[in-house]
Amino acid sequence: MLIITIEIQDGERHYSEWDNLDGYTYEDYESGKITDRMLLSDFFHVELEDSDRDYPDQERYWIHGEMIVYIGKVNSITEEHLEIVRRYV
Repeated sequence: MLIITIEIQDGERHYSEWDNLDGYTYEDYESGKITDRMLLSDFFHVELEDSDRDYPDQERYWIHGEMIVYIGKVNSITEEHLEIVRRYV
């Protein structure tokens, strides 16, 4: 299971969100089986393309032409630790 942070810049505001993904491992992410684009597409329920990138050589994307988003961190997490995170966040 993965836990990810999504960094969001919406105008002058900058904030973070988080999500968890069951069925994937950190090794899947490291090997490229899942990508930042896939994670962001899933989180925001949009299909991202190369033309949505903020800069061609970075994994930062425009969402709805309003905000720039990117993956901050990706880590593995156990179900027990996820329950602790849910309790305190």
